[in-house]
Amino acid sequence: MTHKKQRFEHNGTTVSFLENGDLFEILHENIMINQLNGNALDGSLNQLYLRVYDEKGIQSVPMIGSNAASQLYVGKEQLSWLGNFLAVTYQVDFQVAESGIWFWQVRLTGTGQKVDVVYGQDIGNATKGAVRSNEAYMSQYVDHHVTKENDSIVISSRQNQPQDGNFPVVEQGSLNPIVGFSTDGYQFFGRDYKETNQAMALSQAFLANEVYQYEFAYIALQTEQYNVTEQETTIVFYGAPLKNQETVIKQPIVSREEIQKSYDSLKIATLDGQGATVEKKVGAPLTGKTFTEEELNELFPHQELVERINGNLASFFTEDYHHVVLKEKETAMERAHGHILLSGTELSVEQPIMSTTVYMYGLFNSQIVLGNTSMNKLMSNSRNSLNIMKQSGQRIYIRDGEKWRILTMPSAFEMGLNNATWHYKLEDDIITVRTFTVCETREVRTEVMSLKGIKRTFAVTNQLVMNDDEEEPAYEIVKTSQLVTVKASANSVIHEEYPDLTYYISLDQPFELTDERLFLSGQSEEVLTTFVIEACQGFSMRIQGSLTGSTFQTIKTTPEQENSQYLTFINGLLNNFQLKHETEAVESMNVLSRWYTHNMLVHYLSPHGLEQYGGAAWGTRDVSQGPTEYFFAVNRPEVVGSIIKNVYANQFADDGNWPQWFMFDRYEKQKADESHGDIIVWPMKIVADYLAKTKDFEILNQKIPYTDRTTFTKTTEAYALLDHVKKEIQFTEDHFLQGTYLSCYSDGDWDDTLQPYDNKLKKYMASSWTVALTYQVVEKLSRLLVEIDSNYGKHLHELATNIKADFEKYMLSTETIPGFVYMEDPDHVELMIHPSDQKTGIQYRLLPMTRSMIAELLTVEQAEHHYGIIKEYLQFPDGVRLMNQPATYRGGVSTNFKRAEQAANFGREIGLQYVHAHIRYVEAMAKLGHVDETWQALNIINPIQIKIHVKNAEIRQANAYFSSSDGDFKTRYEAQDHFNQLKAGHVGVKGGWRIYSSGPGIYMNQLLSNVLGIREDKEQLVLDPILPIELDGLEMIYQLAGKAVNIIFHLGSQKGTILVNGQELATIREPNPYRQGGLVVSIAELKTYLHQKENQLDIYC
Repeated sequence: MTHKKQRFEHNGTTVSFLENGDLFEILHENIMINQLNGNALDGSLNQLYLRVYDEKGIQSVPMIGSNAASQLYVGKEQLSWLGNFLAVTYQVDFQVAESGIWFWQVRLTGTGQKVDVVYGQDIGNATKGAVRSNEAYMSQYVDHHVTKENDSIVISSRQNQPQDGNFPVVEQGSLNPIVGFSTDGYQFFGRDYKETNQAMALSQAFLANEVYQYEFAYIALQTEQYNVTEQETTIVFYGAPLKNQETVIKQPIVSREEIQKSYDSLKIATLDGQGATVEKKVGAPLTGKTFTEEELNELFPHQELVERINGNLASFFTEDYHHVVLKEKETAMERAHGHILLSGTELSVEQPIMSTTVYMYGLFNSQIVLGNTSMNKLMSNSRNSLNIMKQSGQRIYIRDGEKWRILTMPSAFEMGLNNATWHYKLEDDIITVRTFTVCETREVRTEVMSLKGIKRTFAVTNQLVMNDDEEEPAYEIVKTSQLVTVKASANSVIHEEYPDLTYYISLDQPFELTDERLFLSGQSEEVLTTFVIEACQGFSMRIQGSLTGSTFQTIKTTPEQENSQYLTFINGLLNNFQLKHETEAVESMNVLSRWYTHNMLVHYLSPHGLEQYGGAAWGTRDVSQGPTEYFFAVNRPEVVGSIIKNVYANQFADDGNWPQWFMFDRYEKQKADESHGDIIVWPMKIVADYLAKTKDFEILNQKIPYTDRTTFTKTTEAYALLDHVKKEIQFTEDHFLQGTYLSCYSDGDWDDTLQPYDNKLKKYMASSWTVALTYQVVEKLSRLLVEIDSNYGKHLHELATNIKADFEKYMLSTETIPGFVYMEDPDHVELMIHPSDQKTGIQYRLLPMTRSMIAELLTVEQAEHHYGIIKEYLQFPDGVRLMNQPATYRGGVSTNFKRAEQAANFGREIGLQYVHAHIRYVEAMAKLGHVDETWQALNIINPIQIKIHVKNAEIRQANAYFSSSDGDFKTRYEAQDHFNQLKAGHVGVKGGWRIYSSGPGIYMNQLLSNVLGIREDKEQLVLDPILPIELDGLEMIYQLAGKAVNIIFHLGSQKGTILVNGQELATIREPNPYRQGGLVVSIAELKTYLHQKENQLDIYC
């Protein structure tokens, strides 16, 4: 959807403004300088503020754009704004010089007032596709270098990830003295912006004056103070883009002389006549007042797992695992509370489900999708965690006189597994907004209600998309009576693959359909589909989706019914899992298991997250772990069978390798064309684990197509799964390092940040972790396939033996496993990430150590040696780290690795506590039998009441998986200098990105299969708890062999015994090279003693 914009272009720089004067976009050639595009309703993140210091304190006003009470003048080469605030007259002029440098000139006159000016500009600084794929991610790679000289400050923001081979820079500064700066929007707007709607920095005497490298790149500059008089005071800010800066920035790249010359070349036009003004019929946001504890007790009589902050109630859980968060917690957090709701209970991607993403700050639906989460979007998604831009998704306004007030921060936010409720306590009423999903169809329903029955007029705005890019919405909309039908237009990406995809929107109250002109006095771009519901106590809106264009269905149901039905579905997946103990706190595990089951389903069926809103694909490695391990753990191998079919259909026909990721629906052409060196192993692991669990060797005859590497479509001919596996093995053998049985590193391994920067590393390096994983899988597969193909099974056994021999020769050539070995030939071996490593400066890497334990590649002595290294160098209060210290950061310029040396933000994998890897540590500890580590290690990454287990943990959302635990360092340099303080627990740790990860599924597998030790397959049940003695007497409700069972753990017993309903079962020990193995019983014998309803199984171990 293209609309008229005012553009200023010179020397590759193009600055676009909306007709109302809001900055829309800054481009330098193909680089998008800004982060978020402006819009007529919200305005722009870019702003210049006039601040007046008087007896009332600091009073501020925006001077430009639609949010300013200014007159707008539009010229051929210039935009100007003229206004007056507290008797200070201002004029702001914008121009782009012929050099491509842009300038903001501010002229002030007054009567002696003390003032300063604050400038703000959001920063993307990458190709438009990269910025818009994920703003937070791109911010993590923008390095802000601050130069202070001659009373001025210049901030050079370099994009450290190459953009079409270049590293673009934007430099911002002023021709006047600057006394304050900040580099991230969280510093400027503040965490409580979600409630106040006011930038925190504007009320403070000085900006933060420190670099913060986080997820909202935003440059703010503060001038010195001026006493303005009739004599004009002139202040000038500038932005200078540079195409490429390959080396570390040590000082401003653009000289002051060049900037002054460009400024002097401007011809500032004189303003004539009356300028245009913009009026918005939008009042202050409507926020909920604080509930008293008495009111909360009445609303939520059952409260458990209570969280308090500074003694005040912050959050708790209620019955049915609902999580309630109060606004006092939300305003203290950087990451806004969010939730992804799923509609549908099928467990196969062949039957796509519907999902919606909601946020506490008043985003009642967003990114509603049926199926593909990137392409099939009915409406847009949130792009900022502070709720600064409020156009996205679905919002609700209430008319108050002549103004419309948007509902933002509620008093309390309640999340159920398939629902969310916002509670707004007002002066005279409580308004509730509840969004929930319907299990039996594909429907999202939102209900609004006044507790006192007060009639109000509502406006519900929806930014519809029906395309992969919200800047190019492509839909056709038809209203028939009370039903609105939305379909993709011919120019949408949806139209080619899902031409019948239809969304219906139905209301139970009469409504008028309009757009954002409801709130604006002038023109608009008509991007918001707005439902106006006059004078009602509340309403219900149903959004239904169909891939086939089937007619709208009227489903009679209630939120309570859907809550109960979805909870029954989740409990059923979990075999009704429940823990009880007389003295130890285990309830959080019961709650977490429900939420992590939900998180796993999102990752598996509707791939996306809260921060990582893009997705829509399976990572080959990821789906082979999280969902696969979960369904094995809860004894649903038939679901894994469907995963195998989908994964192997994406194996490339030419060489047998896989793409790193692939879309699994009709958008199958969307996939990577390369992969890391370990990816080849993961599909093989699913098959090996499936065969071991089910003994269903018939699956090996199932015919599955390949993927043509040229067209990215499926081959017409299908081949037996066993042929696929053999092709996979052959690829593995063909890609060993020369003269060895060590897998080539290729484009990396599990730790994406350690992708090699030098192409020689790709070719001549091997990951110890990948080699250990390959051995584990090939050895297991050899034992299984020998039953059906003796010769091939023997070949695999020989292959595994050779891999093990070379692992011992190269990886165990010293007493400590290196992260990598580098060899251009077998006679010249260099150990990397090892005590002898002089190249990276890093000595220890976690992943090869834990995987070697899991794969049983180490002797008892070697395993204990590496356990000791982990304890001494890698274990921190919040979990184990990937390495003993981060890769060295030098301004984002790479030497050995890409992202590890490019990321300016110390978070996610860069911060080294990636929760996924910590969970694998739990698996390794269970293998070794360290009962004092397993349960504790699960607890310290449990977000529920996390401060009980991690004293330096900062507050975070308690019902969502967080993918990392990030040291609260402002910059990489600070992290490098004070990393030891993190290990000592003297630095806070924050939760990273949420939900979209294989972690929740792997966590549940470790809890059920390896820590509680319940492993059921077709023929036998292994009972192998690795629990601390404090949990003696633990009771577990579960299902075994299809029957409900109450399991009681008797820990510390001398003799291993299993009793079922008082009858002792025959047992053998499972082999384990590191400790006494678990007790193995026959499923057939177990079934003979199980009753139809109530059963008790006692484990003495």
